[in-house]
Amino acid sequence: MSEYQVIARKWRPQKFSDVVGQQHVVRTLLNAIISGRTAHAYLFVGSRGIGKTTLARIFAKALNCEHPVNGEPCCQCASCQAVAEERTLDIIEIDAASRNSAAGMRDLAEEVLTRPVGGKYKIYIIDEVHMLSNAAWNVLLKTVEEPPAHVKFIFATTEVHLVLPTILSRCQRFDLQPIPTRLIAERLKLICETEKIAIDAEALGAIARAGEGGMRDAQSLLDQVIAFFADGSGKAITADQVRSLFGLTDRNELESLIRALLLNQPGEMIQLINRQSKRGKNLETLFEDLLETLRAIQLCQLLRNPSEVLDESDEIIARDAAIAKAAPAEALRILLEILAPVGRVLHEAVNKQIYLETLLLKAMHEAHAVRIEDVLTRLNQLRTAGELKFLDQLPTGKPVALAAFPEPLPEKPQVKEPELPVIPPAPEVVVDEEPQEHVESAAPVVETPVAPESQEACIPEAEVIADEKDTASAVIEEVPVDELPDEVPPAPVQTQVEKALPPQTDESSDRLAPQEKSRLRQSVLSIDPEALKKAMSEPDIAETADLFDAKVTDVHRPVDL
Repeated sequence: MSEYQVIARKWRPQKFSDVVGQQHVVRTLLNAIISGRTAHAYLFVGSRGIGKTTLARIFAKALNCEHPVNGEPCCQCASCQAVAEERTLDIIEIDAASRNSAAGMRDLAEEVLTRPVGGKYKIYIIDEVHMLSNAAWNVLLKTVEEPPAHVKFIFATTEVHLVLPTILSRCQRFDLQPIPTRLIAERLKLICETEKIAIDAEALGAIARAGEGGMRDAQSLLDQVIAFFADGSGKAITADQVRSLFGLTDRNELESLIRALLLNQPGEMIQLINRQSKRGKNLETLFEDLLETLRAIQLCQLLRNPSEVLDESDEIIARDAAIAKAAPAEALRILLEILAPVGRVLHEAVNKQIYLETLLLKAMHEAHAVRIEDVLTRLNQLRTAGELKFLDQLPTGKPVALAAFPEPLPEKPQVKEPELPVIPPAPEVVVDEEPQEHVESAAPVVETPVAPESQEACIPEAEVIADEKDTASAVIEEVPVDELPDEVPPAPVQTQVEKALPPQTDESSDRLAPQEKSRLRQSVLSIDPEALKKAMSEPDIAETADLFDAKVTDVHRPVDL
């Protein structure tokens, strides 16, 4: 008894005509072979199981075929037979995940110099090429850019964003698309008929949808279903058996769940989800099927021919179109807007059943909530039908008479406040560094009268008086209003020096006490205007002026007697 070969390997395409769902790539490669305009490097990009490596093998076989037919390999010559039996030396397949070092690529760069053994070209197929390190690419870069005439490179990857841009620029890139579910189901049907396996068409459709666009995955799932349910009795495998094996949702139950959402039946929705959970169904798969079905129903409302967009059988599209005729478009739109972004959150939820129930309850509440647009539309309908005529018979509100308001109170006569006499500025008091009990009040300093036009410019903001230690301070006394005299006698005119000096006495200055001598001061400004600028730069005077926020107009120094 020969060894069993899985369906994915046994039914692997051997010619371009056997490839399903990648006609745009097949046509380009056939034209390149027929016209003899083949490039030195190709890159096939796409998800798993959609035919990247299969196309690379067929293309390599066609390049070395001895008798090609319209670009197709004949599958009869010695070269084609060697490729089919995997004993050819001219087609080398390399797994970049296990041979990704610079040393491995260095050996490959030396191998390309040797001539092919039996074919026309020496072809290197490197799968998962994004796994190569940067050092390995640097070794292979020059070889890929300018290989020998007898060498062809075919790369395959699922993550093209990891391939270096310098490599992408040196290759012809082909992006393979996921295979439509309908085409996968047709190929599975052909396989089952050839292998004489009894299975329902609905079961084949469920397997094709579970393959998610990959022919290899769908064929592997078919192998698993046959091994699980085929008992040799000739009884056909049903769709329920397939759903129970892979945790898929029955179409009738899925439609019942959608009907509960559209009719705002939360109790029915909870029971349906609980039933699926008790049967061991995959709730994530249920959510994905629910989302895809809601989208299909919406597209049936928006498109004249939804079969051009939907990847479903004609029977399923007809059932979706029947639901779309009765479904409210606004509720359907809100359900999709709420459910579409939360697939990843459901995947990470600890209790998926509770999360899914809560999510659907929220979506139903939002979809069936009363909106202001609906209220306005209904009011307009009632007004048009004449059902709101009673509004014209309702008494209208009467304007309030102005006599009902009390008359404004008479304004009280404003009492003019008596004008206070002008208070002259308080005399400045010079404070010594000595204790308070020994300080005697200095004689008042009377300002020199100035002309009216220059009076404002000559009024000082504050006067700082410095002592022997070059420190300065200013004290401003506040005189109570009650103690002010009725008339202020005019002060005699004094010069700047006379202001600082105490009243002259007949006694000589030598006879003055030391305490009295310390109070003899002289204006710096009267001596030299430049001296005032120098005094202002002294730290003690600047600090004192900053403390009282004052402007220094003059500094008085002790007089040397």
